[in-house]
Amino acid sequence: MKKDKKQFDITRPDKILMAGLRTLGTIGDNLTFNLYSTLKSESKGKAQTVFIGKKKLEKVAIQLFEYSPDDCMELDQPEDFSALQSPDPKKSYWLNFHGLHEVSLYEDLSKTMSFDRLMVRQMLDTTQRPKVEEYDKYLFFSVKSILQTEQQELNIEQISFILGKNYIISLQEEEGDHFDHIRYKIREKLGMVRHRKSDFLLVQLLDAVLDNYFETIDAFNLIVAELEKEVLKDPTHCTLLKLEKYKKDTQLIKKSLMPFKEALTNILNGRTNFIENENEKYFHDLLNSCKNAMDEIESTSKSLESLANIYFSSLSQKMNETMKVLTTVATIFIPLTFIAGIYGMNFEYMPELKYRYGYFVVWGVMGAVLILMLLYFKRKKWL
Repeated sequence: MKKDKKQFDITRPDKILMAGLRTLGTIGDNLTFNLYSTLKSESKGKAQTVFIGKKKLEKVAIQLFEYSPDDCMELDQPEDFSALQSPDPKKSYWLNFHGLHEVSLYEDLSKTMSFDRLMVRQMLDTTQRPKVEEYDKYLFFSVKSILQTEQQELNIEQISFILGKNYIISLQEEEGDHFDHIRYKIREKLGMVRHRKSDFLLVQLLDAVLDNYFETIDAFNLIVAELEKEVLKDPTHCTLLKLEKYKKDTQLIKKSLMPFKEALTNILNGRTNFIENENEKYFHDLLNSCKNAMDEIESTSKSLESLANIYFSSLSQKMNETMKVLTTVATIFIPLTFIAGIYGMNFEYMPELKYRYGYFVVWGVMGAVLILMLLYFKRKKWL
């Protein structure tokens, strides 16, 4: 027996409105998702490596750091990647890419480093879920970085890391200042970055990505505080649209943080050979920070849900107040209309019609009825 399709409760217009807002908000996302799905299917059918995502830069920018405790060399736009093929065991290497759309460049990198073809396809697919995968000679780590723009929109960027012996490769969709402070530490020999292996650098890079989440969550908390004042003071339809938008944004953040936490958990539970024992404590600290971020965004999401409920409660309260006034007015005029209706009848033999002061008497009765009803309503606290 087939189940009936889900029907909207017509007695709850707020639910219909909320469903409509969610539908409008996901139309564009569905169109983009379908476009990328088609591209994925075609690339798999042709066994091709393609870039799946939005092109954010005109040209891929490359930067290579080669450092040790004693010296540091920085190279922009290196012509080849042979230095990573057989790295000096006394040095560490950090190769960073800005831009993912030049597929041929990453195919050359893959051939030089003997990377798995499946991993290359995953790092060029910006729709992939964050993950961690261990191969024989390297560890692949993919995360999402989320920052709020000045227009209060979420900028979601995929960042992938490949951790190998004495080297780490990072791939970003666009140029940003996520890792500028880490570059500064390497150049100026600050902290322990130049004294530790590449796995410690991975911790620093992941921590910088996680800082973006905390920055975004802090911005959201400020927005929620402003929305709370707006909801309690004078909510409008624009308030509801804002609530729905930020509820959707919080869901995106949670969807990105969850696999981030899972990936860190897998690294710690898998006892991978690419993480040294002395650096495991930093990954544990990173995992705890990730859990704290999840708790923060969960609290923000619940606050937004509560504000939405308050919004609809305030609308219902306003409607009840309006109906109360209208009902009071209608109730007062019912007996007055009854009296006026009686003496508006066109009967010839009505005793009061011949009475000299009948008009004033009727007005007096109607006034008395009005006053008595107002006093009664006041006593019952209906007014």
